[in-house]
Order: sequence, then C-alpha cells, then structure tokens
Amino acid sequence: MDFVKPRVVISKCLGFEPCYYSGQMFNIDFIDKLGKYVDYYPVCPELEIGLGVPRQTIRIVRNKNDNKDLRLFQPKTEKDLTEKMNNFSEDFLKQFDALDGFIFKERSPSCGPQNVKIYSDIQGQVIHQDGVGFFAQKANQLFPFTAVEGDGRLNNLQLREHFLTKLFTFASFRKINETNRMKNLVKFHSDNKYLLMAYDQEVLNEMGRIVANHEKLNSEKVYNLYRNKLIEIFKEKPNYKSILNVLNHIFGYFKNELISDEKEFFLNIIDKYRENKVPLSVPIHLLNAWIIEYEVDYLKDQSFIEPFPNELVDLTDSGKNNDRLR
Repeated sequence: MDFVKPRVVISKCLGFEPCYYSGQMFNIDFIDKLGKYVDYYPVCPELEIGLGVPRQTIRIVRNKNDNKDLRLFQPKTEKDLTEKMNNFSEDFLKQFDALDGFIFKERSPSCGPQNVKIYSDIQGQVIHQDGVGFFAQKANQLFPFTAVEGDGRLNNLQLREHFLTKLFTFASFRKINETNRMKNLVKFHSDNKYLLMAYDQEVLNEMGRIVANHEKLNSEKVYNLYRNKLIEIFKEKPNYKSILNVLNHIFGYFKNELISDEKEFFLNIIDKYRENKVPLSVPIHLLNAWIIEYEVDYLKDQSFIEPFPNELVDLTDSGKNNDRLR
C-alpha cells in the first residue's frame, strides 16, 4: 500500500541534537525507524529563544491575580520568557501551511503535550501536573487537525499504534483535501470505512451522510465538516469490542469460500484476541491472506488492514496503560 508521507514537527532533543536543558540527547529506536516514512522538522523552542545549552530550568507559573494567566519564568534569573516563547512559537509554526503530527519531549515547559508541572510562583510548590507546554499549546491552537504524542507514551503499544493510525490517516486526508474534489473524498471514506468503524460506528454514519451531501453544499464546506468528524472520531483509541465487530464484518466476505475447518480456526483466533492472548496483527494477517487469495478488491484498499506501513509494527510494549494489543 502506498502512503502519503506525513509532516511531523519533533522536539530536537529526540535524536537530533543534545539540546535538552541538561545537555542530553535522547536516541529512540521508534523515532529513528519512523524517520524513514515521515518528514521531520526538528525544533528546540528554548534554544531558539536564546537560553543556551546547558541552561537553567524554566517553569510555568500561575499568575496570583489571574488563575487563567500562565507565565513562563526562569527562576534562577527571574526572567519572564512568556512573550519571547509565544512570539517564537507563532513565527515558527506559521511557516507551515499544513502539518500532520507532533512528537514532543514529555513534561517540558515548552514542548510537553501533557503532564507539565504548573507552579504557584517562581520558587513555589507544584499546584498542578496536568499542564501543557507553551510551544505545544500554540501548536494545538494553530494545528488542531494533527496527531500529537509525547516520547514516553510512544513506548506503549496501543498508544503508539493509535498515534500512527491518526498520523497516516491525517496525511492521506491532507493530500485529497488539496484537490478539493468530491470523488476523492468519496474514495477516501470508502477506503477507510472499516478503520473508522473500529473507532466509532455512529460517527462513521455521520461522516457517510456528510459525504452523501444531500444538502448540495460546496466541496470546501463538505471537506471542512468531514475534517471535524475525523478529529472527533480519533480523539480516543478504539475499544476491542469495536475491533471485534470489524473483524467479523470482514470475515463475512469469506463465509461462502472457506471450509468449516478454516472458519473454526479463524473463530478460535478471534477468541484468543478477545482474551488478549494474541495481538490484532494475527487475525488481520489471516484475513489479508484470504483477501489476496480470493481477490476481494474492495477489501484490498481498506486501511484497517494496513493503517500505517507494516514495517512500523512493533509488538514491544512498556506495559503501561495498555489494555489491548494490536
């Protein structure tokens, strides 16, 4: 399957330059492997605003007079870096007309996508640990239609594959959106039918009605409505019951072709997946073999079978927050 190459902004300390505040660089095998299939745009916002390497730590501090106002300070120097960081973030991001994803250094007060500490004052106590870094927040504002993840969470198999699925789906949508042609959107929706079904059947139905376009809206409006639903459907990773439903739907294409032993074998694999004894790749590979053998052209193009390059499938897992395996 041919994939559109995603455009990904990534924290520069993740394998590109030793620019972490302590002078470290983090080499991550997955990020190296992914680099063969995406275009990376590395950035270190703290370095870019002149803080140097190594550097004194910076903190996100809540304004005592306004709980909604967060400032970026360097306690050692007592410098307020808020405007500098905001201006750089906006200038850097506005050079891109479109992006598909971000990979950020976790817990960074500039890049952290979640779990960033917020302090009561420059030298004070942590009052929250669920903040977002200043650069990451600006990225979310300017590019809401992107796959965003932190480096540590990518060690988790399910989160990693959810990220990859979003990333390559969004890149594919970006490509057809550039054409603004309805026939391309119809094809995109058709090719992603079972993948979207695995995420949310109801939202899939809504997306189908948007594509049908009974209101005769112009193509730009239809694409915008469809994009909003793509964002909605990918907010949460799919649950295994929805995935089982899709597996059974695809299996139904072969019910008149397979002998009883083959059917029984597949249903046994499904039971093992349900019990978390085999990864999702096992029943998918079996279905794919039948798709090729029986030449089911409609299923050959289904992204559910290969939502991202197979070379990126890696069953290693940190074991954290992983309730189902692919």
